[in-house]
Amino acid sequence: MLRKSATYPILLGTTILASAAAAQDAADTYVLDPIFLSAGVEKVASSVPQSVSVVDAEGLEELAPGSIGDVLATVPGVAGVGSSSFFGQGFNIRGFGSSGSAASEAGIIQMIDGEEKYYESYRQGSLFVEPDFLKRVEVLRGPGASTLYGSGALGGIISMETIDAADLIPEGETSGGRVKLGYASNPDTALGSIAWGWRPVEDLELLAAFAYRSLGESEDSDGDTIVRSNSDTPNLLLKARKTFGEHYVELSYQHLEAKGEDQDFNQLEGAQIGAFGPFFPGWGVGDITTRDQVARLEWGWNPADNRYIDAKVTLSYTNTIKDVKQGDNADEPIMGSLLGRREYALWRLRGQNTADLSGAGYSHFLTVGAETFRQDRTSTTTSSSHPEGYTRSAAVFAWSELEWNRLTVNSGLRYQKQRTEPKDSVTVSDERVDAESVEPQVGVMYRLNDDWSVFGSIAFVKRMPTVDELYDGFGGGAASPDLKDEKGKNIEVGLSYRSDDIFMAGDEAAMKLTLFRNHIDDMIMRTNMPAPEPSYVNIDRAYLRGGELEASYLTGGWQFGAAVSVVDGEDQDGEVLDTLPNDRVVLSASWQASDSWKLGARSILAKGREKPDDSHRGGYGVHDIYAIWTPQQGALQGVSVNMGVDNVANRDYTPATYLTGPAPGRNFKISLSRRF
Repeated sequence: MLRKSATYPILLGTTILASAAAAQDAADTYVLDPIFLSAGVEKVASSVPQSVSVVDAEGLEELAPGSIGDVLATVPGVAGVGSSSFFGQGFNIRGFGSSGSAASEAGIIQMIDGEEKYYESYRQGSLFVEPDFLKRVEVLRGPGASTLYGSGALGGIISMETIDAADLIPEGETSGGRVKLGYASNPDTALGSIAWGWRPVEDLELLAAFAYRSLGESEDSDGDTIVRSNSDTPNLLLKARKTFGEHYVELSYQHLEAKGEDQDFNQLEGAQIGAFGPFFPGWGVGDITTRDQVARLEWGWNPADNRYIDAKVTLSYTNTIKDVKQGDNADEPIMGSLLGRREYALWRLRGQNTADLSGAGYSHFLTVGAETFRQDRTSTTTSSSHPEGYTRSAAVFAWSELEWNRLTVNSGLRYQKQRTEPKDSVTVSDERVDAESVEPQVGVMYRLNDDWSVFGSIAFVKRMPTVDELYDGFGGGAASPDLKDEKGKNIEVGLSYRSDDIFMAGDEAAMKLTLFRNHIDDMIMRTNMPAPEPSYVNIDRAYLRGGELEASYLTGGWQFGAAVSVVDGEDQDGEVLDTLPNDRVVLSASWQASDSWKLGARSILAKGREKPDDSHRGGYGVHDIYAIWTPQQGALQGVSVNMGVDNVANRDYTPATYLTGPAPGRNFKISLSRRF
């Protein structure tokens, strides 16, 4: 049911508009503007000069996602790349990001619980996450977030946060949890999960969660198989947090282990039998293991009597592995060069402190920090398209948040050095490559009155070349050690609005309009040419420009949302970029019909897109519906039944960012959960 509380999130498409409440507890009101997790204090999105969208716990419940792609499907400015497969998803933000070619994942930073996730392999996805463990997903569009999160974020940041013990333990209790069973028809999926939180004493919290996901096939609107993801996928999440007065220590570990049998090697496009001639047997099916690990240890210190200290140091290890073995179907073999084990292991040490420098009439938070990391890219099968190598990097950064009267100024500076070197298995080059980047940015917002604000920002970003781009020799191309860094300059201007009691007592509305232009010099592109031409070269420049409009309205038991995203881009010769997504409008509505029933619908209306090869991806409209039943009393209190249908009309469509198509047809899904 609708509830009055300090914060109340609602859905904007899949973008959640939630806000921090007024400072005083007496402000018993509904609010709906997204919380933005900044370095200083939580702020609503309409009060910061960044373009950010949030999907929180309530939005995740309404979506009932089967993959991280479902979570991000209707966030404005974000498009999926590749396929609907759990193992075949990459992402595109504002036309920048994964385009199906190697190393394009480097332009978007993907994080879970603050730790970076990176994986790139031929015709595979880039991010493998169990959505049942998520409680919040935040998308920061554009490079304005690179100061805190890492150099080279030309597209933006996808930041995911997993559940904590406190999310499961009822108020006044020492333990609590939930169990869930779920089913979806397309892709064919069965899910069982259990999560338990325990607080045996006030200063100790423990969490254990286990989810088992069985994945089958995805089908198009005609019932034909698109991608075979056949896999049993157990997932484990463990957390412990111990407080020692003003200090705390936190330890967490996540483990995804997917065992696939007769799984399509090509998780982006499926088998594609005959795609390259009548004798092409397809990319083959195999026994494929996907393993994803995140381990982190964090120490923090926040003394109550010293506002200049809020420090934390984090040591983390992440690793993503794909181990491909030949399947049992002799008619669909996998090419020998694609077999074997490929992995990315990343060690990171990071420390930072946030000082409260606020004074009379103004608030000021200053974060300074440093980090170092080492990425090890390995492959058991020698492959010119997947060179092995090391990337070592060190960085220092500073981020300032200043608010004075009607003015907010956020500014940052990051300096990062990087060394990339090939391993002995790389034959095209043994040259080490050193690079460095200096990334300044500033954003300003001015509140015209209590309801309206204007804002603008400028950010300079450098993306340093990756192992792929420097040492790839696929197709006989030469190494590319002389590549220049990609240099991005992003300019944004916008207008935001939030108010209540507009048309009737108790209603609320929020709106944010952002216009952007991203100018990229020395953009890195693959040549597909044999030696002596290098595999990758820099083109002079490219331009991406467009805008996003997010709006929401709440009155009584009704919630309405709309999101519009438009992007265009071209290179220095005026040629349209191949990575552009569809221009889209996302509409949503939900109705709290009673204390126990919530009904909702959302629609994606996409404009067609002309491709650089003169092909055309048609426009489409896709509609989803859902119903959530949560009995408020009796023996079933604590039970939640979530029912939904995605692509109700069974529409045949292919998003502009997919390499091929189509997208999946109609999907029926249902889940039953209970808290204890």
